[in-house]
Amino acid sequence: MEGNSVVKSQDRADLLQAYDGYLKAFNENDIEAINTYVQYPLAYIGAGVVTILDTFPINPADIKEAKGWDRSEAFEIDVVAIGDDKAHLLLRNARRLRADGSLIEEASGFYAYTRTSVGWKLFAMSDILFPA
Repeated sequence: MEGNSVVKSQDRADLLQAYDGYLKAFNENDIEAINTYVQYPLAYIGAGVVTILDTFPINPADIKEAKGWDRSEAFEIDVVAIGDDKAHLLLRNARRLRADGSLIEEASGFYAYTRTSVGWKLFAMSDILFPA
Protein backbone atom coordinates (compact mmCIF):
# COMPACT_ATOMS: atom_id res chain seq x y z
CA MET A 1 0.00 0.00 0.00
CA GLU A 2 2.80 2.42 0.83
CA GLY A 3 4.27 2.02 -2.66
CA ASN A 4 0.98 3.15 -4.22
CA SER A 5 0.88 6.33 -2.16
CA VAL A 6 4.43 7.17 -3.27
CA VAL A 7 3.44 6.73 -6.91
CA LYS A 8 0.30 8.83 -6.45
CA SER A 9 2.29 11.53 -4.69
CA GLN A 10 4.77 11.62 -7.57
CA ASP A 11 1.92 11.59 -10.12
CA ARG A 12 0.34 14.55 -8.33
CA ALA A 13 3.64 16.45 -8.31
CA ASP A 14 4.19 15.71 -12.01
CA LEU A 15 0.65 16.80 -12.89
CA LEU A 16 1.00 20.06 -10.96
CA GLN A 17 4.36 20.68 -12.65
CA ALA A 18 2.71 20.20 -16.07
CA TYR A 19 -0.10 22.62 -15.14
CA ASP A 20 2.37 25.18 -13.77
CA GLY A 21 4.35 25.00 -17.03
CA TYR A 22 1.17 25.51 -19.06
CA LEU A 23 0.10 28.43 -16.85
CA LYS A 24 3.51 30.10 -17.11
CA ALA A 25 3.47 29.73 -20.90
CA PHE A 26 -0.09 31.12 -21.02
CA ASN A 27 0.81 34.14 -18.87
CA GLU A 28 3.88 34.79 -21.05
CA ASN A 29 1.82 34.43 -24.27
CA ASP A 30 4.19 31.70 -25.45
CA ILE A 31 2.04 29.62 -27.81
CA GLU A 32 4.98 27.39 -28.74
CA ALA A 33 5.50 26.52 -25.07
CA ILE A 34 1.74 26.06 -24.53
CA ASN A 35 1.76 23.50 -27.32
CA THR A 36 4.35 21.39 -25.47
CA TYR A 37 1.78 20.92 -22.68
CA VAL A 38 -1.15 19.98 -24.96
CA GLN A 39 -2.03 16.65 -26.59
CA TYR A 40 -3.89 17.43 -29.82
CA PRO A 41 -6.63 17.13 -30.77
CA LEU A 42 -7.78 19.23 -27.81
CA ALA A 43 -11.42 19.14 -26.72
CA TYR A 44 -12.72 22.55 -25.65
CA ILE A 45 -16.00 22.30 -23.77
CA GLY A 46 -17.98 25.50 -24.21
CA ALA A 47 -21.57 26.53 -23.55
CA GLY A 48 -23.46 23.51 -24.83
CA VAL A 49 -20.86 22.53 -27.43
CA VAL A 50 -17.65 20.56 -27.59
CA THR A 51 -15.11 21.71 -30.15
CA ILE A 52 -12.23 19.48 -31.22
CA LEU A 53 -9.19 21.60 -32.05
CA ASP A 54 -5.82 21.05 -33.70
CA THR A 55 -4.49 24.39 -32.41
CA PHE A 56 -4.79 26.14 -29.07
CA PRO A 57 -8.10 28.08 -28.99
CA ILE A 58 -6.97 31.11 -27.00
CA ASN A 59 -4.36 33.74 -27.76
CA PRO A 60 -3.39 35.21 -24.38
CA ALA A 61 -2.13 38.41 -26.04
CA ASP A 62 -5.61 39.03 -27.45
CA ILE A 63 -7.15 38.68 -23.99
CA LYS A 64 -4.56 41.01 -22.49
CA GLU A 65 -5.17 43.65 -25.15
CA ALA A 66 -8.97 43.40 -25.26
CA LYS A 67 -9.52 43.33 -21.49
CA GLY A 68 -6.51 45.22 -20.17
CA TRP A 69 -5.43 42.06 -18.31
CA ASP A 70 -2.12 42.54 -16.52
CA ARG A 71 -1.91 39.58 -14.14
CA SER A 72 -3.83 36.86 -12.36
CA GLU A 73 -3.88 35.94 -8.68
CA ALA A 74 -5.65 33.89 -5.99
CA PHE A 75 -5.46 30.56 -7.78
CA GLU A 76 -6.99 27.57 -6.04
CA ILE A 77 -5.74 24.39 -7.74
CA ASP A 78 -7.21 21.01 -6.88
CA VAL A 79 -6.08 17.67 -8.28
CA VAL A 80 -9.41 15.85 -8.24
CA ALA A 81 -8.33 12.40 -9.40
CA ILE A 82 -5.39 10.60 -10.98
CA GLY A 83 -5.72 7.26 -12.74
CA ASP A 84 -3.22 5.18 -14.64
CA ASP A 85 -3.57 7.23 -17.83
CA LYS A 86 -5.89 10.16 -17.05
CA ALA A 87 -6.12 12.93 -14.46
CA HIS A 88 -8.53 15.75 -13.61
CA LEU A 89 -7.49 19.15 -12.28
CA LEU A 90 -9.69 22.08 -11.21
CA LEU A 91 -8.84 25.76 -11.09
CA ARG A 92 -11.09 27.83 -8.84
CA ASN A 93 -11.39 31.54 -8.16
CA ALA A 94 -8.59 32.85 -10.33
CA ARG A 95 -8.80 36.63 -10.47
CA ARG A 96 -7.74 38.50 -13.61
CA LEU A 97 -6.60 42.02 -12.79
CA ARG A 98 -5.66 45.23 -14.59
CA ALA A 99 -2.30 46.90 -13.91
CA ASP A 100 -4.00 49.16 -11.31
CA GLY A 101 -5.24 46.08 -9.43
CA SER A 102 -8.88 46.45 -10.42
CA LEU A 103 -10.79 43.26 -11.09
CA ILE A 104 -11.67 42.34 -14.69
CA GLU A 105 -13.17 38.92 -14.04
CA GLU A 106 -12.89 35.72 -12.06
CA ALA A 107 -12.36 32.38 -13.77
CA SER A 108 -12.83 28.73 -13.02
CA GLY A 109 -11.53 25.89 -15.18
CA PHE A 110 -11.62 22.13 -15.59
CA TYR A 111 -8.64 20.37 -17.20
CA ALA A 112 -8.36 16.73 -18.24
CA TYR A 113 -4.87 15.34 -18.73
CA THR A 114 -3.57 12.19 -20.35
CA ARG A 115 -0.33 10.47 -19.47
CA THR A 116 2.09 10.35 -22.42
CA SER A 117 5.61 9.04 -22.84
CA VAL A 118 6.89 12.57 -22.08
CA GLY A 119 4.57 13.34 -19.16
CA TRP A 120 1.09 14.71 -18.53
CA LYS A 121 -0.56 16.57 -21.40
CA LEU A 122 -3.78 18.56 -21.48
CA PHE A 123 -6.39 17.01 -23.81
CA ALA A 124 -9.69 18.59 -22.67
CA MET A 125 -10.59 21.87 -21.02
CA SER A 126 -13.53 24.03 -20.05
CA ASP A 127 -13.74 27.43 -18.41
CA ILE A 128 -16.36 29.70 -16.89
CA LEU A 129 -15.78 33.44 -16.59
CA PHE A 130 -17.49 35.74 -14.09
CA PRO A 131 -17.18 39.42 -15.12
CA ALA A 132 -16.52 41.92 -12.32
